[in-house]
Amino acid sequence: MEGNRVKVTIFGQTYTINGDAPQEYILKLAEYLNDKMEEVKISSADAGPTQVAILAALNVADEYFQLKKLKTGADSEVERRTRALISMLDEGLIGDVFSKVSTAASN
Repeated sequence: MEGNRVKVTIFGQTYTINGDAPQEYILKLAEYLNDKMEEVKISSADAGPTQVAILAALNVADEYFQLKKLKTGADSEVERRTRALISMLDEGLIGDVFSKVSTAASN
């Protein structure tokens, strides 16, 4: 399968991107990066294009690591709760509740 060739404009420069991702996705990525660079330019008016690109890349990397940290924390919480439920099943604590509910439902 041949990749998509998509023209994007980021911070006033036009680039041709070759990729397997859908055109809409590539355009969305470029728009996101452009927005991040514009945000940096507003807060760092004296920065040149290379500095803006590096600062924007650092901001995007920070967002990525913050989201990754949140996901890892959520995964850990799910794992902790799953282990607790398994322990309750092993000890018969949940089984009694299910059997009482089943008995009540059949009456």
